[in-house]
Amino acid sequence: MMIERRDLLGRGALFAAAAAAAVLVPSVSLALTKDQAKDYVQGTIQEVAALVDSAGEAATKTPRLLDIMQRRAAMPQIARFAAGVSWRSMSDDQQARFTTAFGKFLAGIYAKRFQEYSGETKAADAFRIGKVVDAGRKGMVVQSTVNRPNEAPVQVDWLVSDQPGRVVVADIVIEGVSMLITEREEIGSMLEARGGNIDKLITDLAA
Repeated sequence: MMIERRDLLGRGALFAAAAAAAVLVPSVSLALTKDQAKDYVQGTIQEVAALVDSAGEAATKTPRLLDIMQRRAAMPQIARFAAGVSWRSMSDDQQARFTTAFGKFLAGIYAKRFQEYSGETKAADAFRIGKVVDAGRKGMVVQSTVNRPNEAPVQVDWLVSDQPGRVVVADIVIEGVSMLITEREEIGSMLEARGGNIDKLITDLAA
């Protein structure tokens, strides 16, 4: 029953993530294959795992994680999606500053989360790549699980796209929860708490 529920949650979130990815990137395809998507996710996991397993605190790892994200994920498009309808009201300068600040903000969050797993087991050994599902023009969904000692495996699905003109991770869905949608909701709440002041939001994200 638990497996069936996870599958149901995962499918729903992946449909939502795929729909989000459709508006994230222009329609430029490089004919991404399942093997290419799988290899790309494997390479991304290896880079992140090496960072997680390295010495140092989360604060020192944040810039390195940001570098990985900028190289391997669709960060400009993800930032634009996270901004939601507010993106259209931003000036060019605000859009540029928001994109930079959001990247730092997201890297900081995940650096802290990854630090919680450091030392339990080698991060690279915790991941198991599963099957790859063709999501049509949206890209490929690479399924994986994370195994931690004395805990149930965690389902992590990677939406990989080549629509920006290069292969990128467009979304990560953890136990049915889309990173894209989660961050859009979080940024929306943060902006509302600041009375819609975009410059205040950017300043706080950068901090």
